[in-house]
Amino acid sequence: MSLSSGDMESIGGYALVDRLGSGGMGVVYLGRSDSGRRVAVKVVHAQYAQDEEFRTRFRQEVAAVRRVSGAFTAPVVDADPDAEQPWMATLYVPGRTLSDIVAKDGPLRGRELRMLALGLAEALRDIHRAGVVHRDLKPSNVLMAEDGPRVIDFGISHAVDNEALTVTGRLIGTPPFMSPEQFTAPRDVTAASDIFSLGSLLVYAATGNRPFDGSSPYLTGYQVMYEAPVLDGVAEPLRSIAERCLDKHPAARPELAELHRMLRTLPDSAVPVAPGRADSAETSRQVSHTRPVPRDPATDGGKGGTDRTRTGHGPRGRRILVGLAAAVAVTGLSIAAVKTGSHQNNTSQSSTAPASTAPASVATVTPPPKHVRWDYQIGGAYAPATGVQVVSRSHESAPAPGVYNICNINAFQAQEDAEGDWDSDLLLRDANGDVVYDEDWGEAALDIRTDAKRQRIAAKVNTWIDECAAKGYKAVEPDNYDTFTRFPKDLTADQAKALMKLLSVHAHEKGLAIAQKNTLELAAYRASVGLDFAVVEECGEWNECGEFAEAFDNNVLVVEYTAKGLSEVCSGWASTLSIVRRDQLLVSKGTSGYFRQTC
Repeated sequence: MSLSSGDMESIGGYALVDRLGSGGMGVVYLGRSDSGRRVAVKVVHAQYAQDEEFRTRFRQEVAAVRRVSGAFTAPVVDADPDAEQPWMATLYVPGRTLSDIVAKDGPLRGRELRMLALGLAEALRDIHRAGVVHRDLKPSNVLMAEDGPRVIDFGISHAVDNEALTVTGRLIGTPPFMSPEQFTAPRDVTAASDIFSLGSLLVYAATGNRPFDGSSPYLTGYQVMYEAPVLDGVAEPLRSIAERCLDKHPAARPELAELHRMLRTLPDSAVPVAPGRADSAETSRQVSHTRPVPRDPATDGGKGGTDRTRTGHGPRGRRILVGLAAAVAVTGLSIAAVKTGSHQNNTSQSSTAPASTAPASVATVTPPPKHVRWDYQIGGAYAPATGVQVVSRSHESAPAPGVYNICNINAFQAQEDAEGDWDSDLLLRDANGDVVYDEDWGEAALDIRTDAKRQRIAAKVNTWIDECAAKGYKAVEPDNYDTFTRFPKDLTADQAKALMKLLSVHAHEKGLAIAQKNTLELAAYRASVGLDFAVVEECGEWNECGEFAEAFDNNVLVVEYTAKGLSEVCSGWASTLSIVRRDQLLVSKGTSGYFRQTC
């Protein structure tokens, strides 16, 4: 990937000759020293250099990589986390990511799989010996070099003797490859957490499927914590090894020394499989959709089912990339050479009719009442508690009777595993023509860069708005308004505002109020975009409630996910805003893990 016009030409004495990858927090360049040594240089975006907590976490990343040395990691060769624009250079290792290889070439087998497994076990040995827990071991963080795998990106790693940035209790990681304890006790994760992640990663490498793969991050997290892994297609002896690694209890997982001995039993060649068996190494890479999911007792009449279009990336405390707050390090960026993987799309069925741009006859629009009891149920609907007057639910769920209902839809990204519902050219692509993903949640970003494409995207999203109106909802909550903050080299705030304006016009035509979801940086434009109120996650945690309250005349519905966040917002805004604390997975009432509290 060639340099862009705005890219710097050098940093720290290294000439920058090419782009290797980019993400919401920074860019990775191919650099060259005066002697000709090639390095991978991670450069933090300038706007995050002003955030001291982000700088501190970047320093910890540099320190973690310096502490770890081994044949299966990419060592740091130079860094300046205190520079005006922080940067770190690591040894350049040519190779593709495991996620790219599996997506393009299929699952690994035989000697390839054995070398990967043993190499990763040895990498974790070196990492853990240095007193570091990686916490984000996943296919995109494994670089497949000629002489074996390299574990990269220590952006959210945790040094055992460093508690400075773990006291907030924010959950960080990538849901399909996280351990149960990363959801329940993120401050207390140990080396056993990486063993669990390794088990998930090896299942993915062997089959192309993830052992925990819900239709949304919420359901995936639920599966990680409470359900057995799906190991279809995993042949012995790897199947038994994976079962041990994926035990819900950290103490029951094998220690690395034992795991290494177990992995040595993996065959050097592909295991022959009898005709008709499902555990062949040639198993399809398509994700199984047969896994049971938590029941939605309020809407499914007692039958389990997946809520494919329930959206919302959920609390920013659970996001790996948190927009401009930048509190959780440079994840999603490799610290060695990483080539973005391509993703195939199914034939599109979406409409190409233009979206409406001006209301012919605007219906009466009623925003939600201010300062009332409310509930956030986008993870699963259930009967509201006594006194609740406002509820937000997925657009697939029925509205709650007798209250003001808000309909949540995914408007700026394609739902995971639903890319085929969109025309291929409406998916954002990089310079190589590969689909650009919000990798933390497996969702493809939509291409909102031109008016013509925004019109077509709006046409599809507006059909969901129509469904919301037909069901009796009073408002709509388009999610992922902040997608542009995760892809700043591709998307802009103005493009996001332009699409949102199309949606607000249509919502008003249908008599629906429309909410701004998070995205404080665009709150000043709420009137020009046509937004009526705000749904805000963790404004207490991030000290943003006042700015949202001012921008939306106190018509703000707040959802917090931690005791600290609830305490903060209740102490300052209990008499002004609508406030609720929910469990981080937003599960239905009656489901294990459910939690709801108000001021």
